[in-house]
Amino acid sequence: MDGESYNMDVDDLFGDSEHVTNLTIPAPPVKGLARRLDELSSSGCCQKIAWSKNGCVAYIAPDGYGVNLRVFARDPSTGKWDLGKDTPLEMPHTQEDFQFVHLSWSHLGNDLVVMNAAGHVMIFSMAMAIDRMAYMRAEVSQSEAEIDGVVGMHWLAILPYEQKNHIAWSASGKGDTWNFRVSTHVFKDAHHPAEGKASLIYLKRHGELKLRFQQHDNSWHEVSAILGPMLSTREPFTHAAFASNNDNTLLLAAHDVSGRLYMYRIEAKWNIPVPRPGHAPKPFEKPDLQVLEIAVKDNCYPKSSAMVNGDLNSGSESKIRIPAQLTHLSFLPVTPEKNDGTLPTILAIFSTPPNVVSIDQNQPQQSPFSIIVKWEVHQTQQNQLHSSLDKVTSKKKIVSSVSPRDVFLLKRQPDIVMHSVVLSFFSLWYHMVLSFCYSDGTIEFRKRSTLETIGPDYNAQTVTSLSQAGFSFSTLEPLLQVALSPNHCMAVCMQQDGTIKLRYMEYGYGSLASDEEDARHSAALAALVLQSSTAANQYFSSDDIFAVVGELSEKRKRDFIYLMFQGLNVNIDCGIDDNSNNHLMLLGRSPTFVKTLSAAHLLGLQGSVNRSVSSKIAWTILNIKYITQILTTIARMHGQIEKSPLRPEVVPQLIGICRWIVNFMVYMIDELMALGYKLKDLPQNSFDRPTLESRIQETNHSAILILLSSFPRMMMKLWANPLVWVARTAQHYVDKWPSPEVRRIYAPLHQAFSDVPFTFTNFDVLVSEAHMLVRNSYKRAGMTEAQRNEVERELILGRVPEVLVPAARRLLGDTLFKEDQEGGAFLDRKGMDPAKIIFFDTTWLGLHATDHSKEWFETHIVDVCQKMVIRGTGAQSHPASMMMRSSRDRSDSGAATGFANDDKKEKRKPQLRKCVRCGAYMEDVTQGMPGYAHHHISWLMGVAKHCVCGNSWMLTEEKRRAK
Repeated sequence: MDGESYNMDVDDLFGDSEHVTNLTIPAPPVKGLARRLDELSSSGCCQKIAWSKNGCVAYIAPDGYGVNLRVFARDPSTGKWDLGKDTPLEMPHTQEDFQFVHLSWSHLGNDLVVMNAAGHVMIFSMAMAIDRMAYMRAEVSQSEAEIDGVVGMHWLAILPYEQKNHIAWSASGKGDTWNFRVSTHVFKDAHHPAEGKASLIYLKRHGELKLRFQQHDNSWHEVSAILGPMLSTREPFTHAAFASNNDNTLLLAAHDVSGRLYMYRIEAKWNIPVPRPGHAPKPFEKPDLQVLEIAVKDNCYPKSSAMVNGDLNSGSESKIRIPAQLTHLSFLPVTPEKNDGTLPTILAIFSTPPNVVSIDQNQPQQSPFSIIVKWEVHQTQQNQLHSSLDKVTSKKKIVSSVSPRDVFLLKRQPDIVMHSVVLSFFSLWYHMVLSFCYSDGTIEFRKRSTLETIGPDYNAQTVTSLSQAGFSFSTLEPLLQVALSPNHCMAVCMQQDGTIKLRYMEYGYGSLASDEEDARHSAALAALVLQSSTAANQYFSSDDIFAVVGELSEKRKRDFIYLMFQGLNVNIDCGIDDNSNNHLMLLGRSPTFVKTLSAAHLLGLQGSVNRSVSSKIAWTILNIKYITQILTTIARMHGQIEKSPLRPEVVPQLIGICRWIVNFMVYMIDELMALGYKLKDLPQNSFDRPTLESRIQETNHSAILILLSSFPRMMMKLWANPLVWVARTAQHYVDKWPSPEVRRIYAPLHQAFSDVPFTFTNFDVLVSEAHMLVRNSYKRAGMTEAQRNEVERELILGRVPEVLVPAARRLLGDTLFKEDQEGGAFLDRKGMDPAKIIFFDTTWLGLHATDHSKEWFETHIVDVCQKMVIRGTGAQSHPASMMMRSSRDRSDSGAATGFANDDKKEKRKPQLRKCVRCGAYMEDVTQGMPGYAHHHISWLMGVAKHCVCGNSWMLTEEKRRAK
C-alpha cells in the first residue's frame, strides 16, 4: 500500500471525525483553602500574620492560643538575612478562653493590636527591642461584650511622621547618572492630634464603633459610638473598611450578612490643650465620636450572566448572582498623584468556593476564582430645598440662599474576574499600587487607577518601581496566608500547620554582582535606590531591600551610595566660612543622612570588624555624629561651662563617651603616621591622586579621608572646649575634693583622659590645620556649593578628589614631619610621643580589621551606645554612689517603660541587645538594673532607642566566648 493510494481518514475509522474537547482536570485546591475562605468570609478581621514596618513578623500560632514574634535580621557571620527564632508574646491571663483571630501593626511598627474571637482587643507596645512587646492595659468606656467580634479596624495617622511626606515618584537617567523626581505632599488624614501618639478605630459585628487612643503618658483609653439607630431589621456586619476623606475625617464602609453596603462619615472631636513650653502636658478629655450614615446600597454581590455558559465576555444584559463569598473589603482613599482621576473607592473581593461540583459532567469543573467589585464614591453638593419653593410668595429667602449639603453617591464599576482565589490583598505606596496574593502562589502588583499588572516594561531610562525594573516573585508555591515586607519586595508565607517560609523578589536580567555594561542593570540599581528613598521618607526599615539586592560589585556599591545621596537629597557640604550651619543641621535631626551612611556601612561590612574603606568611613562618621550629639547636649545643659562644673549625676553617661573620643584621637594620629611614613619618600610629582588612593585601599587607612571630610571635621572641632571642661572638672574633684564618695564618681572619667599617650588638646591643632587647608583649596578652585557637595560625597566613597590632593599631601607630609615650619612638626610637639601612640591599643574601637581584632571581638563585647567594654576581660561598669543607689531603689518601677518584672524582688539576668542590621551590641538596660540610676536609664532610653547606625534593636543571647 503506497503513500499515494493510502488516503483513508483515520478519524473516520474510529468514528471520531468530530472535534472532541480535551477536558482539563483542575489542580486540587490548596490544603486548608476552604477553611481559610470561610474565615475570610465570616469577618474582615482575620489576618494571622503581619510584617511590621520596622522589621518584625508577628503571627498567630496554629492552635490559635498564642502569638509569636520573629525578627528579620542579618547574621553578621554569613551576611545572610533571615527570620530569627520565635519569641512568644506574653498574654494577659484573662485571654485564655477564646482563640486569637487577627493582628495588625501600627504604621510605624511600635504597636501591635491582637484580637480574639470574642472581639476583645489587646494592644502591645515595643519596649526598646522590636521583639519585646509589653501588654498595655486600656481604660475602656464599658466592658467588652462576651462575644461580639471585630469586623474592621484602622490605625489613625501619627503626627508628625505621616502628615508630610516626600514622595519619590520616579528616577530618570542613563548609566551612572540619574535624577530623582521627588515632591512633597501634605496629607489630611484623620489623626491623633498629640505628636507621637497612636490611636486606632474598629467596628464590632453588631454596630458598635470604638476609638482607642493614647494619653500624653502613653496610657490607653477608649470611647465608643453606635452606627445609627440599631433597628431590629438590621443584620450583623461581616466586613468593614475605613478610609481618609482628606479632611481629617474618616469614611467607613460596612457590609452586612444580607449583602447591603453602608457608608458612614466619622469625625472625632478632640479637645487637647496646646502644651505650654517647659510644662508637662496635662491629661485631656476623651474625644467625642460623631457618626453619620451617608449611603446604603442593596444587592452588593457579583452579578453576571456570563457564568451560566462559561463565557466571561458575554454581553447579555440579564444579570444573575454568582455564588461567591465576600472575602475582602477595602476602602481606598484619594491618592496624592495629581490628575490621576482616582476617587475614594470601595473595593470588595468575592471568591467562589473550592469544592463546587459541576452539574453538567460534559463541562469542565470550574477552578475557584475571585471577582473584584468596585464602587466609586462621588461627593457632590445638593440644595436641601426644591427650586419650586421659590414660587411661594410668603417665603423670606430664596432657595439658593440656603446652604447646600454634601451628598455621597456610590457608582458601581464593571466587575473584574481574577485568574485564581485572592487570599491576601494590600494597598501599597500611598494607595497607588494594589497587591494581590493568590492561592496558587502568584504575587502580583497592579496600578490602582487602571488595575493593569505592573511588570518589566524594558524602559531602562525611567524607573518607577522594582516590578517595572525587572524584579518579581517568580516561585509559584501554593500558600494560605502571606504578609509583605515593608518595601513589598519579600513575602512571609504561612500554611495551615504554621509552617513559615520567606520568598524574595528576584532580578530577572542577570546579576548585579558584575560590572557588565547593561542599561537594565543601571535601571535596576536606580529602582532599588528609589524604593530605599521611599522607605526613608516614610520611616520604614529598608533591610528587606538589602536582602533582595544580594551581592554587588564594588563599582555598583559606590553607585548605590552615590544615588542614595541624590535620591534622598542629602547635602553634606558644610560651607567655606563660619556663617554656614549645615553641619549643625546634619548633627541634629537628619534621618536621611544617617540612613545613607548606614547603607554605605552595610555594603562594605563583613563579619564584626572587617570593613572596606568606605564602610569604615561611614561607620566612623556615624559614631562621631552620635558622640558629638551627647557631648554638646550635656555641655548645653550646664549653661556657661566655664562657670559650671560637670554635675555628678551625668558623669556615668560621659565616661565611655570621653574614653572613645580620646582613644579615637590616638587611632587617627596612628593611621596618619602609618600612611605618612609609606608616602614620605615619594617624590613630590609622584604624590598624585592614584598613588594616594591605592595606598589608602591597600592599607585600609581612612583617617586622612575623615580629616578632609567637612562634617566629621566640623564635629571634631566642636569637641575641644567641652573636653577641656570635662577633663578640668574631673581632675579637680579627684585631686581636691575631700569626699571619697565624690572622688570615686569622677575617678574613671579622670582616668579616661590620663590613659592617652599625648596631650589631647594637640589634636585640635591638627584638625584646625586640616580645616584651613580644605577651605582654602575650595576657595582657590572657586567651587560652588553643589561642586563641594560632590567632593564631599567622593570622600565618603573612599576617593580623594583632585582638588584636595594638595591638602592631603601637606597633612601627610609637612604637617606631620617638617621641623622648620611654624610650631615645628606635629609629631614633635610638646606632649606627643609617637612611639607610645604606635603601641597604644585601640582595638576596642572596632576600626581595625586584623586577626587580633577579630579574635578580641570574639571574646569581648563593646556597648556601642555607652562606649564601654561590657563582656570579656577588663569589662567596665559605671561608678554608682550611695546617692545613685538610693535613687535607683526609689525608682525601681517599670511603669514608664512597660518591661520591668511584676515581681520587684526578682533579679533579671543581664541581657544584650543586638542591632538587626550591623550586629553591634549594647547592654539591655531596664529600670532597676544594678549600676544605673533612674535618670541614667531615662537618658539611655532617649539616646539609645536605635543603634548608632539608626536601626532597631533585637534581644539576643550572651556570646558564648565573651563572659
